[in-house]
Amino acid sequence: MTAPEAPERVSFDSAALPPNERIDRYRALYALGADVTQIGPDPRAAFEAWRLDRALLYDRRLNDISHSRGEQRVGRDGFTHWTVTLVFEGLLQVDIGDGIREIKAGEVVLVDVSRATRNMMRDARIATLAIAQDRIEETVGPIGALHGLVLTADQCRLYADFVQSLLSNLPNMKTSSLPAATSALCTLLKVALETYGLHDTIVEAGRDGRRLSQLRTLVDGRLGDPDFDAETAIAETGVSRATLYRLLRPQQGLAAFILARRLEQVRRALSNPPSDGRSPKSRSTRGSSPRATPAVRSWRATGYGPAAIAPRSRPRWRRPIPSSRSGCGSRNCADRGQDRACHASHSQPPISSAPPIGVIAPNQRGAPSAIA
Repeated sequence: MTAPEAPERVSFDSAALPPNERIDRYRALYALGADVTQIGPDPRAAFEAWRLDRALLYDRRLNDISHSRGEQRVGRDGFTHWTVTLVFEGLLQVDIGDGIREIKAGEVVLVDVSRATRNMMRDARIATLAIAQDRIEETVGPIGALHGLVLTADQCRLYADFVQSLLSNLPNMKTSSLPAATSALCTLLKVALETYGLHDTIVEAGRDGRRLSQLRTLVDGRLGDPDFDAETAIAETGVSRATLYRLLRPQQGLAAFILARRLEQVRRALSNPPSDGRSPKSRSTRGSSPRATPAVRSWRATGYGPAAIAPRSRPRWRRPIPSSRSGCGSRNCADRGQDRACHASHSQPPISSAPPIGVIAPNQRGAPSAIA
């Protein structure tokens, strides 16, 4: 019987390096996600990082070190995850653009990594959860307004206790347990946020999310019905007209939402290669009789009519290069007489460089790859 697969782990300790290499090696380690600066005479850095479910959990000990993510870096790397940092001991200072805040032992700070941020650590031991935004929002609800929020030790005691226990037990856990552990972290963070006073906001956001999901399911199931309209949707959802229009205000109302779903159906249909020989226009009006005409007009109003979109969605067939031909014929070839290996070199994408040593690369789309 084979041993259960252990969670992926990466560690670093500057004390194991020559003194003249420590800060440079740590700076290179974090180059993918943050700019590292020495802010005191005794820089020290040690950490363990564990991969969870679309998240990383760091246990770090840092002194006289600053991490910063300026506007230029934020705009360039496109990270979309959040960090939830718990201070076990020492001092963490955070600046999100409105001045330096001191985060003390037992407290938690939430940071949106897609925004410029700077932090400074002095004799600090901190645990940082770096997690994809949609992963945490599955439990907590929308968190866009929580950037820079600080939770006191009393508000996040359950979360802190679980983080401490999780860090102690991760070496003996199975990878199959990591999704549940990640969900537990999110749930206890939600408890902390409710204790802070966001209970009504979180509960209402979750309720609205479920209503929108149910409405989208209803509408998508009735798109082939030319008689389905806003009044029918209101009657069948059981949700009041005022509530639906509040939920759909960003989409300009219920009728516009239904039309947008119809247009999405048209787009999907046009993206599929035609198997029945029908024209793009006839396919776009399938099953909708004259009622589809406004949808087609709205589609064209975007600047891309069905006939213009559909041809681009079909894969292009290209004549293969004859085996007797020498050279690839590419205009990028300096020598037209090279053999067929030249063509392969032009057609293959470049090999991307591996992430810096110690940085855990993401295993799913949206999972964080570095921590600020």
